[in-house]
Amino acid sequence: MKSQEEGKKKDYLIAKALHQFMWASILASVASQIAMTTDAIVVSQFIGPEAISAINLTIPVVIFFNFLMMLFGMGGSVLVAKSLGERDAQTANKVFTSTLIGLVVVGVFFSALLLIFSPQVASFITNDTPVVYTLSLRYLRIMLLGTTITILFSTITNFIKTDGNPKLVMKAVMVSSVINLILDILFIAVLKTGIEGSAWASIIGSVAALVLCSRHFKSANNSYHWQVELKRCHEYIMKGVKMGFPMGINTLLLGVSTYAINSIILSNLGTDGIFAWAVCFQLFIILQMVLGGIATSIYSIGGLLIGEKDIVGLRILTNKVLKYICLCLLAITLFVMITPESIGWLFASNSSQSEGMLHSALRIYALLLIPYAVAVVYRILYQILGYWSLSVVMSILQMGSMILFVGLTAWIKSEWLWWGFPVSGLFILIVYLVVTLFIHHKNPNAEVMTLIPHTDDGQSLNFSVKYNNDDVQQALDNILSFLETCDIEPSTSFQINLCCEELMYNIVTYAVNKDPDKHLFDVHIVCHKDTVSVLIKDDGKPFNPILKTVSFNEDGDGLGLALVNTMADIKYKFMYNQNVVFLTFYRKKTA
Repeated sequence: MKSQEEGKKKDYLIAKALHQFMWASILASVASQIAMTTDAIVVSQFIGPEAISAINLTIPVVIFFNFLMMLFGMGGSVLVAKSLGERDAQTANKVFTSTLIGLVVVGVFFSALLLIFSPQVASFITNDTPVVYTLSLRYLRIMLLGTTITILFSTITNFIKTDGNPKLVMKAVMVSSVINLILDILFIAVLKTGIEGSAWASIIGSVAALVLCSRHFKSANNSYHWQVELKRCHEYIMKGVKMGFPMGINTLLLGVSTYAINSIILSNLGTDGIFAWAVCFQLFIILQMVLGGIATSIYSIGGLLIGEKDIVGLRILTNKVLKYICLCLLAITLFVMITPESIGWLFASNSSQSEGMLHSALRIYALLLIPYAVAVVYRILYQILGYWSLSVVMSILQMGSMILFVGLTAWIKSEWLWWGFPVSGLFILIVYLVVTLFIHHKNPNAEVMTLIPHTDDGQSLNFSVKYNNDDVQQALDNILSFLETCDIEPSTSFQINLCCEELMYNIVTYAVNKDPDKHLFDVHIVCHKDTVSVLIKDDGKPFNPILKTVSFNEDGDGLGLALVNTMADIKYKFMYNQNVVFLTFYRKKTA
């Protein structure tokens, strides 16, 4: 059976959840990336331009550890999001626990291994360039001492955001960045510790933020509990690794491509070129700020929506994410193209020759931002929708095409190599279009580019309701009609409608005190073979409908909620400033 028309579900609550997640995550991402940019600026101003080049050359190592974080942490958080959407607390806890155990083990192992071979690693990433080899080695040795803490902090923040508390993550990352900034200035400018001070400042900031994040696990709204199942621990780890592999391989290939592009630029444009590339990479960090705050909401909110089987909501979320990304990056692109000299000034560009190359490189590189980000959004969608192989292939192709086109344009003419970046971005979007057109031809239910299904797999009703009694009554009539078409047993249908009536009128009466006509709440009903699930979300004041004891007084107060608690398996969560009530009704088996 087909779903109800999508027009009946409005974007009000999804937009509010996205806004809260987006702005908190963007601010957290901005604060996090400011720490990196601060390192670059402070190091450039107080040590010299060769120091920022040395830090930039260690980025492949940083990216390798980000790969581990994506592989374990991001994959685990997606699985947890789906489990929370399905209200499967046991699986969520086991995935959470197994992910942290696996991440710490591999983090410590690779940190120790690379620390032992740090001279060889520094020699490899710098191509034995004398000016930057020593600085890179000194920075690398300190950085490796804290990499496990850094990736553990990033992973835990993903879990906390998925659990509906992005504001705490924002506060933790801001604390980390402020501490990092203060210590950068203290260590480098005052105590003259050199490039090592920058690495120590980052590590200490991460430790402080990790301590602050621990508050979430002590709160009443925490969904996670430590639950070790040794016999299946490796199974949960491998499921998370598989889920995180597309994004992880893209992150790892980013390190490979950064090394390859470093080599291409060094051999074609020398030290002026590598300085321009180091500054251009700061634009990529800005891009990651936007992606970190907007696109990764698809992992958390999108994962929850898939767990809830809310395909209509996923489509609304995707459209808004693409809109916000394009608008944000368009503003950044125009700013860079109009005033590249303002960025060059920040990084102490000290010669007319390097300034000319830098300004030209920035203007061209900025054209990559929008196509790169849009491609990442689509790839995340493919990943959570189950197109695992396609997501992996596109991850490899995205970074491989960047190396290919940069190398090709450099071979034609050295000064043209910067054009390889935007050309690779345009190329990958064309490939996405061709591939999804082919998939759509084979499966017309999959949309071109996004591959989101046009309809839900099961029987579903998905709509928004205004805060007035007439709309509630109309909604209840629609629910009854829908349940009849699904062949739901009359007794079960009566229970569902009665529980919906109580909860919906309760929302209209008590949820919002100011401007109720500006609010909407969502109802999503899915008929399964053995059960019927009802999901009701509103943005009113927190209200837990689960009663510890099912009773009511002589006046009948509480009778409605008491009936709801006896008729349905009820679960409640307050997340993204919204009440989420999930009801499960068990269908009676026919003889």
